[in-house]
Amino acid sequence: MALKFLIAMIIFICSSGLSAKHSGDFYRFYALNSKPAGFQEEGETKGYYVDILKLIALSLAVDDAKVAVVPYPRIINELLYNEQGVVISCLFPNKKFDGLVHQPVAVASFQTAVVSLAQNPFTWDSLEGKRVASLRGASKVYGQRLYDAAELGQVTMLSASNYPQALKLLKIGRIDGFAGNLGLISNLAQEMDIELAQPAHLNTTQSYITISIAPDTANAEQILQDIALNVQQLLERGEIQDIVESYLPKAIQER
Repeated sequence: MALKFLIAMIIFICSSGLSAKHSGDFYRFYALNSKPAGFQEEGETKGYYVDILKLIALSLAVDDAKVAVVPYPRIINELLYNEQGVVISCLFPNKKFDGLVHQPVAVASFQTAVVSLAQNPFTWDSLEGKRVASLRGASKVYGQRLYDAAELGQVTMLSASNYPQALKLLKIGRIDGFAGNLGLISNLAQEMDIELAQPAHLNTTQSYITISIAPDTANAEQILQDIALNVQQLLERGEIQDIVESYLPKAIQER
């Protein structure tokens, strides 16, 4: 009888620990606050990153999962300084990520570029003295060509909190160009009635599931493997691409 009681207690403790790991407090999800990646509409959180993260939470059996839509610097801070549980987002690679931030699986590919106004085009042949913005903390994300131009002093890099703010700065002439996800920018520019010049293409950049697991988390390696496996299965079934294309048709993604 005593042995049966001990076994029952061990099972209870283990099962309690597992349920805690699948709570909304243990897993925290963050999406970039730029439409159509992440935005609020009529009190509902939407966007392709939001829906991808919700789908991942469902695949992990996370109870009461909520996706916070926040600025890029906030996501970076949550990933780099995570002290409790697991932080999950979808981001391009970033040189700031260290051993605690993992990007095991790419979820989508996007064309990146520097965009400018039709009446003041930015080209790689006429970049001297131009002011180019990127999301705050992301100046090195969009490829070596733009980074080298900044290092050589050919362009001045500035920061924007989000995509809508950057396009507003572009529209009023505070900046000459904005570097980012071309499909996302094109979608927003249409909504904001901004006529853009032909983009100065950078490269095709993959967005990855991005994971930070707090130090001393039990079974950290297994948690990472489980997340990567679930994401890979969602990709193979086409569910993640379906989400992206519901917000950004393939023609816009690759424009």
